[in-house]
Amino acid sequence: MAVVLAAGLNYAASAYARASGKDRRETYRRSKFFTTIIAFAAGISVLLLWAHTLKNKGTFLGLLGAGVAVALREPLLSIAGRLAIFAGHMYSAGDRIELEKMRGDVIDIGFFYTRMLEIGSWIGGDQYSGRIILIPNSIIFGTAIMNYTLHLSRIWDEINLPITYTSNMEAATAILKEVGEGYTREFLKGAEHDIEKMRKQFLVPQLSLEPEVYLKVTDNWLQLTMRYIVDPMQRRKASSYMYQEIFKRISKARDIHIASETMDLTVHRPEKAA
Repeated sequence: MAVVLAAGLNYAASAYARASGKDRRETYRRSKFFTTIIAFAAGISVLLLWAHTLKNKGTFLGLLGAGVAVALREPLLSIAGRLAIFAGHMYSAGDRIELEKMRGDVIDIGFFYTRMLEIGSWIGGDQYSGRIILIPNSIIFGTAIMNYTLHLSRIWDEINLPITYTSNMEAATAILKEVGEGYTREFLKGAEHDIEKMRKQFLVPQLSLEPEVYLKVTDNWLQLTMRYIVDPMQRRKASSYMYQEIFKRISKARDIHIASETMDLTVHRPEKAA
């Protein structure tokens, strides 16, 4: 009876999640959360109903609870972790996260493991390696979780441009800002809206979303660094596109020269023997 009731509740909860979810990720999170609660409650109910038919129920339940706690410590922690993940809005399917130096996109949050499509490793530019990482849900307790896409749908990134000391620094800076503003114009308002929503929940400082260019003087060149916002899943494409646009403009400017590290060699002829 308990199992049938649990199945009915799970069906109803799934229907509610599909009907009330604003997007796919929220629907997924609610559905998984309800399934976890119902399955756990059904298991407890079955044990209690079974124990009701036995004598010395208190002793039985105490020994059973102690045995379960010891034998199933990690699985129970993983189930508790799953509950904490959904209830605490730590991450959901579709989020890009990093924990314990592992990075990737969450593709499923099971009862015991979170499955993640790995990025990085031997692959550069935050792109997929093709491996699926299975992470115990219990790992979230006492571990920092870095979420690339929670609350704020954009992150900051930088590109560097080294130019010679004799280059027109103002013209190079203007080119960087022109390209950066052209790229970020489409999603700047969306990022501003995300920050306003964050300010309603958290104490968020004043943040600048417009592309900004900074200057650093090195031993060999002037380094211009542009800071801009970007979709965390498009970092490599974004930097590649902007470098192409920047070099197209620089190639037409006669007073801007790309710098590179140089080395002076002095060659001495061997002395003739006396």
